[in-house]
This record gives sequence, C-alpha cells and structure tokens, in this order.
Amino acid sequence: MGKSKPRNRAKNRNNPTAREVKPPTDPELAALRQERVLPVLKDLQSPDLKTRSTAARAITNLIENNKTRKLLLREQIVKILLEQTLTDSKPETRADGWGILQNLVLEEDSDFCVYLFRQDILTAIECGGKSILETLDSEKVPFKNLSKPEKELVWTLASSLISLISSLSEAQNEINQAISNRFTISQFLIGAVTKGEAPDYIVLEVFNCMAILLEDNKALAQQVKEREEIFLDYLIIVKQETDNKDYADMKGVGACQVLHNLFNSLTWYDHNTPEQGASDAGLIPTLVRAMNQTKIRTTTLKNGDSKHSSPDQVIQLALELTAAIATSLQDALEHASQPKNGKKEGQFAGIVKKEEEFEGFDDTEMTNEASEVKDEEDLVDLDAPEYENGEMNEEEIADDMELVVGEGSDDDETTNETATLDLLIQTAAPQIISLLLQNNGNRSHALSALNNIAWAVSVIDFSEQLLKKDHYLESIYVLWVPVAQRIWDQIVSPFLSSNSADIGLASVITSIAWALSRCVKGDINIQPGEQRKLMALHHSSKVMIGEREEELANAVDGGDDPFQSLGVKCIGALGSLALHPASIDLNSDIGIFLLTLLSGLPDVAPAEAVEALNQIFEIYGDENYAFDEPVFWGNDFCRRLEGIQPKLKMKAKSIDKRLLPELRDQVDEAVHNLHRFLSYKRRSKAAGTLHLAMR
Repeated sequence: MGKSKPRNRAKNRNNPTAREVKPPTDPELAALRQERVLPVLKDLQSPDLKTRSTAARAITNLIENNKTRKLLLREQIVKILLEQTLTDSKPETRADGWGILQNLVLEEDSDFCVYLFRQDILTAIECGGKSILETLDSEKVPFKNLSKPEKELVWTLASSLISLISSLSEAQNEINQAISNRFTISQFLIGAVTKGEAPDYIVLEVFNCMAILLEDNKALAQQVKEREEIFLDYLIIVKQETDNKDYADMKGVGACQVLHNLFNSLTWYDHNTPEQGASDAGLIPTLVRAMNQTKIRTTTLKNGDSKHSSPDQVIQLALELTAAIATSLQDALEHASQPKNGKKEGQFAGIVKKEEEFEGFDDTEMTNEASEVKDEEDLVDLDAPEYENGEMNEEEIADDMELVVGEGSDDDETTNETATLDLLIQTAAPQIISLLLQNNGNRSHALSALNNIAWAVSVIDFSEQLLKKDHYLESIYVLWVPVAQRIWDQIVSPFLSSNSADIGLASVITSIAWALSRCVKGDINIQPGEQRKLMALHHSSKVMIGEREEELANAVDGGDDPFQSLGVKCIGALGSLALHPASIDLNSDIGIFLLTLLSGLPDVAPAEAVEALNQIFEIYGDENYAFDEPVFWGNDFCRRLEGIQPKLKMKAKSIDKRLLPELRDQVDEAVHNLHRFLSYKRRSKAAGTLHLAMR
C-alpha cells in the first residue's frame, strides 16, 4: 500500500485571531454596531493621541450600556487593548486602556476575569506596575518634581491596576493564588503606598486589595512578614495616627483589615503572637472608635469624592472586621487547647467545648444489680466496643485540669492571652448594641458581628466544674452574663414581641438567641412566655419561608446547610434554654414541645429531628437534675421516644446517601444515639429504684 501524502493543515487556514466578526442579525444591534461601536474602535487605534483619548472616553460611556458593551466584546476590544493600547508608547493611551479594562471588569461577571486571566493579563499587570514603580523611584526625574497632571496620570493608572487585581483576586481561588505567587505584583501594591505621597484613595484601594490577597493565604502573609517590613511599619503608623485621634476613618479601619488578615493567616493569636500587640486585640479599640459615628471624619478620595468613606461605610467595614475577628477567636481558642510538645498552650487550654454530639453516658457507677434487671440486657450491650463512651477517668481529668489551671500565672500574661476575648465582651459588644438601638443603616452588619461574638464565647466550657477551679474563667463568665442578658433584653426580646415576617432578621436573631442560651444556659432570664414565642416562630417559619424552607430542610442541591435553617435555630435556642438550672415549668414546656415535634416524624425535616434529639440528649442526660423525675419520667418521655424510633429509622432510609451523604450520616447517628440514650435512661431508672428498695 502506498504511503498517503501528508496534508498541509496550515494551508489556506484562516488566522483564528484575525477572523472577521459577523455583524449581528438583530437590526437594532446592527445599527448600534455600525453607528457607534465600529467608529469608536477605529478612533481608539488612531495614530493621533487626542483622537485615541476621545475614543477611550466614548468607550467608557458605551460600556455602561449592556448592548453596546456586548458589541464591544464581540468586536474583540480586549484583543485590541492587550495588543495595542496597553503597549502604546504614550502613558495617556496606556492609562486609557487600563481604565477601559477596569470598567469592563466592573460591569461583567467573574467569568470575564477568568477570561482575562487566561489571556495572561497578569503579565501585562506586572509590566504596568513595574512602570509605575520606576516612575516613583526615578532619580533622573524625581516624582515630586512632576507636574500635577503628570502625577494624576500615574495615580489614575495605578488605581486601574489595583482595581483589576482586586477583582481578579475575588473571581477565583486559582487566580488569587497565581497573583500571590507573582511577588512583583505585591511589590507594586506595597510600593504604591510606601513610595511617594500616595493620595488617600490609592491607599484605601491598596489596603482593600492586600486584605483580599492575604485572606487565608499563609504563603503570602509569610512573604510580606519577611520581605516587607516597610509596609508593616506603614500599616502600624496609619493605625497609630488613627488611635491618636478621637475618631477612626476609613484609612485606619482599612489598615486594621490588612493586619487582621495577616495575623489570621499566620495564626498569630493572643497566646502565641511573636511580639506584643501583634494580634487582633490591638485592632479592636480602633474598630470600636470607628463604630462611634458621631466622631467619624470622611476621607477625601479621587476627584474629591468622599462617598466611598462615608460614616456608614466606615462603620460597615468596622463591623465586618469585628465579625471576622470574633470568628477567628474560636480558632484561637481551639488552637490554645491543642497539645504542642506534649503540653497545651494558653489560659484557655482544655476548656473549649467539644462539638455538640452525643457520645454516650457514663454508667460506671451503676450497680451490678441494676445491670441484671429483667429484660434490660436485651436493650443494648453497653460493654460492647461500639458503645464505649470514651470519657476520661478521674485521674485523667485531674491531669487535664492541672494543665488548665497550672500553678498560677501572673495577671499581665493572663490578660495578654485573652485580650481579644476581653475586649470583644467589654467594649465591642456594648458599642454594637448601642448602634443597633440607634437604628442606623448598618443593622444587618451589627447583628452579624453580635452573632459572631456570641458564638465565639459559646465555645468556651462554662461548666460548674471548671468555673469552680478556674478563677479567671469565672471572671470571664461574670463579665459575659450581664452583656448576654442585655443582648437578650434589648435585641432578642423586642424582636420576639414584634411578630416580624422578615426571614433574614428572624434567622440572625434566633441564631443570637441560641448562642446566648448555649453560653449562659438556664441563667438567661427570659420574659414570661418567650419560649412560646420561639415555638410560634418555629411553626410560622414554614409559612414564612415556604418552598425555600423545604429546600433548606432537604438541601437536595447541596448548596445550603440544612442545619442552619430557621427551624433548627429555633429548636437549638429552645433546647439550650431548658438546660440546668432552668425551672421545672420552663423545662417541661420545652421538653414537651421537642417531643411533640418528633412525634410528627417522618413528616419532619431531618435536620430538625436530629437537632431536637440532640437537645433532648443534652437536657435529660443527667438524672441528677431536678427536672429529670417530674418532666422526663413524669411525662412518660421514655415510652414516647421508643415509639419515635421506627419513624426515625423510616426517615433515615428516605434520605439518599448518594445525594446527601452528610445528612444521612447525621440521621443514622441520631437513630443509633436514641437507642443508646433510652437504654441508659431505663438502666439508670432501674438502678435508682433498686437502690431505694435496698435502703
């Protein structure tokens, strides 16, 4: 067989980048293309500088219109900008080109950023940034000697580049990582504020961009720490200047944002910071000052525009940052409780709550006679390995407490180790409450910050055993209780009385209520009947949310967490209010509600069923509490829970493991734990009866 002649695949093949763009078939779009788009694109490529500048301004207006913007993209304006405008010898033309790209990014969605990234826009940004730094560093023509229009041109170009970097960083993690790996880009950002006298709007844009890049980015944070001392010094100076005033503007809060993300990425917490003050504790006073809107001053921005640093926006950023600090506090507490070199670190080592999950009950003190009660051994073999509860014995507990309490520490060290927590409780929370009572425009951000603070405190184990042995923990509890009560009285109670149909507001207020009751348990003083209002809110949530509630409950698409639904939050808040030392009447009211809810299985959202059972396990897990006999046994909870078992199993089987593996696992675990719980309660009751008979 003869060999086939190789084909010349390149022969007569059109250059794909030079292909002619077909005009749109829609008459209106065709007219717009012919009359407005094509002429301005032609002028953008004109040899005359003035013509190019006029075209750039015209394109900016066209970009604001969706139809003409899509036509510009169709005519490959990005290709023109990358190949011609951004490489132009005239700085004015380059600035115009970057401005057009910036506006396109702001108008388009994140997919456009991905497209630019694939067009190697980062290399072009590196070149643009390098050119700006050369201008700022020039010894031949010092930047300070440039005319005002020349300086403004440099800062306009810098602003476009910084804005692009921020948008690209937020578009995709891969892009963020690629930017972080190009140290020349971070050098440009840092140099823009540390070389020359950058206008305030440039400083703010750099702070925002660096905060985005440093978020959860340990590699870049380490790089900045090791190579950019001048930038860190600059941040500290900006913050100190703010602290020396009676107000905090956007620059001061922006510097705090960068520092927080840096500290968080480096896991610098109060108890392990390499130098004093290098933790979130040093930022909170600045943020609290910023929340006092009567003392805020605006920062002059580009072209005299101060709207981007209005008091409301300064407060918003301060609240967002406070919320982020509260969230990272939980990580700090958990970090302090992790063993390191055989020891646990920090004042709070070992006193962070474990995740709220049922781990079985300690029945080691039960008598042998009780374990032989007729038919009880048929319920469950508690000695089987799969039913071991894994609890520590008394010696292990004593050893662990020795690590917690130790031989005492000086007051200064203790204060440093818990400064962030102290300041959030004593200064941030009261200021946020004051903002909420003023009904300003940042209500949602204030509630979010308060919610995060409450949940951060809730991870601490304020059990009676630890409070008696740790005096500092007791002092924190004493500080928190009145703040928690004030939040309940001034934020939660008014909402419960309002009968509001605002779903978002109901969700965050109920979340706060849950966190408060989880922290303080039965010590929260609620108004008479408020538990009924929470029950009514749970019931009305089905009507308020409608179809969305069903989506949250079942989370078929996996996009929502069913355990964050409004119904689950109501159940969590109610269950925590029923904990010891709640009154018998309150406990009975809530206990019956939870049991009635479960009796509706299988027509109950699985996440709600799991949470209701977890709350029952927590509330009635200790038979020594005063409400155990009159409520749990008096209302025949044990028999009624036994009747729920087959319904719960039916609900578990209805959940597809392939679609919702985590939800199915949670319900399966609830089935298993309910069996263990009932076995424990019956054996405990039998043991108690036997002890009474033997007296």
